[in-house]
Amino acid sequence: MQRDRQNYALQTIFSFFLGLMVLAFIGIGVNTFYESPDQRNQPELNKLYQQQEKINRQTGGKAFTPAQEAENAAVQKKIDALQKDLEAERQIWARNTSIVLIVFATLVMGISLIRSEQLRVISNGLLLGGLLTMIYGSGWVIFSGQSTARFAVIVFAFAVTLALGYLKFARQHDDVAGAGMAAVAVGSIPAGDLGGLVARIDALERRAAAAAAALGADTPADE
Repeated sequence: MQRDRQNYALQTIFSFFLGLMVLAFIGIGVNTFYESPDQRNQPELNKLYQQQEKINRQTGGKAFTPAQEAENAAVQKKIDALQKDLEAERQIWARNTSIVLIVFATLVMGISLIRSEQLRVISNGLLLGGLLTMIYGSGWVIFSGQSTARFAVIVFAFAVTLALGYLKFARQHDDVAGAGMAAVAVGSIPAGDLGGLVARIDALERRAAAAAAALGADTPADE
């Protein structure tokens, strides 16, 4: 009993750790091959900030000269335009990232259903990783800024979660319950009684065949 508890605890820990690794693998992979707008444009922003800082150092704490003020205003205008473009790109990036994450989460959760009874520990770990990735992807869609897209992604994630949850738990529970009832029904009959029941069925079949033959023989005489 103690060993069974320890084994169950180790299986639970392994499944949880596998789920976290699945989340990390998918999240880091998507972020690596699909960079955010901030990662792409941060060097240009840093360059503009350095120009502003250089202008401020040139003043020595005094007021801007007309030339310095014009130069600083031009740099600030570039910063504002870049930040505005970044905001629009962030929304598109968040929406696309959310869709990609949810697609990968769906694939992982679907894979977890394959041979889930034989590989229960791995199946549970993949299912947990898929659920965590689904939550992570649903979180990114909040920053997409598009209500229609957000709603569509959330509806898809909800439908996938319900469908896979049914396939994972409800259907398997029905199959196990049906197999258990059949086993109980057959196992509840003793071997001796089962043999006697078969013999009685054979005797009834023979009597029915004899009666049918007798009725068939009497029919021409009656006519």
